[in-house]
Amino acid sequence: MLRIITSPRMIALHVLTIVLVATMLSLANWQWTRHNDRQQFNNEVRARATEPVQPLERVLAAHPEPDDAQWFTVTATGTYGKPTFQLVNVSQNGAAGYDVVTPLTLDDGRVIVINRGFLPLAEPLPSDLAGENVTVIGRVRVSDTKQFGEIDNSAQADLIEIQRIDLQILDDVIEGDVIEVSLDALETTPSDDPRLAPVAEPTLSSGPHLSYTVQWILFSICAIAAWALLVRRALHQKDSSAQPE
Repeated sequence: MLRIITSPRMIALHVLTIVLVATMLSLANWQWTRHNDRQQFNNEVRARATEPVQPLERVLAAHPEPDDAQWFTVTATGTYGKPTFQLVNVSQNGAAGYDVVTPLTLDDGRVIVINRGFLPLAEPLPSDLAGENVTVIGRVRVSDTKQFGEIDNSAQADLIEIQRIDLQILDDVIEGDVIEVSLDALETTPSDDPRLAPVAEPTLSSGPHLSYTVQWILFSICAIAAWALLVRRALHQKDSSAQPE
């Protein structure tokens, strides 16, 4: 028996099975981690969304790191500035369009970028609100960064169409000190253009990660079962050949 299970052919089978099972369990663990991260994200968003609306300054003072401030609902008052950007390649509720993004100069002179809402492609930009004093209630968002394969969005003096709200790049284009978070506008006083649809809320689904975790575990069990079957078959064949005729 030992000679059979340690033959070169069987050793190759053992190694292949170990590699396959280790890989699949590693993938299962990765999907489980992503599932837990998603659950944590959902819980954080829900918890912060239920907090009462607070002044922007209070939230930033309590949460100096942008990630810790994200998803709180805040109020900010200031004066709209220039330029107004178009955040392109956006879709919402099945419609292609763009978001209208405008800097807001706060009372202390700092600037926060406001995503005023979504418009379908056929709709022209709203009228210029530069110089208008407004109060915005919105969700705090962190800066977007370029991901692999995405279109570059380099800073330039006449930058109007942007691929993402990258606050470092916008800081080079907007006059004033742009703070490290932006706002998705939920309500403004006075009211903004009625054509603007509020930016869609974050999707709080669990995603497929839990089912993928179970799937990879089942695959690893199947691999072990196949290995056991092949070993048993090899031993059975040896026993059959060893029996006298």
